[in-house]
Amino acid sequence: MNYKQLRSQIKESLDRDKVRAMLEALGYRVNRNYMFRLRPDDSTPSASIRRDGYIKDFGSGWGGDIVALIHEYHGSPLKEATLWVAECLGIRIDHE
Repeated sequence: MNYKQLRSQIKESLDRDKVRAMLEALGYRVNRNYMFRLRPDDSTPSASIRRDGYIKDFGSGWGGDIVALIHEYHGSPLKEATLWVAECLGIRIDHE
């Protein structure tokens, strides 16, 4: 399996509604303006989801896709984060 190709396919498949659904599955509360608290101690929304699914953290300046967020903020290995997002999107993964 080519993870670079899989990541590319994931990025092409993302939009803000799909990212919202995955964030909510992870326990985040995303408001109608696609903003959410990235850290539990944030008193107001600290991040937003763009139309293309890209996530931007206002506090730290961090930005990335849902795979990067799961990897960096939840400590999940990149491979597992990639596979989880692919599964959520219904992307078929050929196992070698």
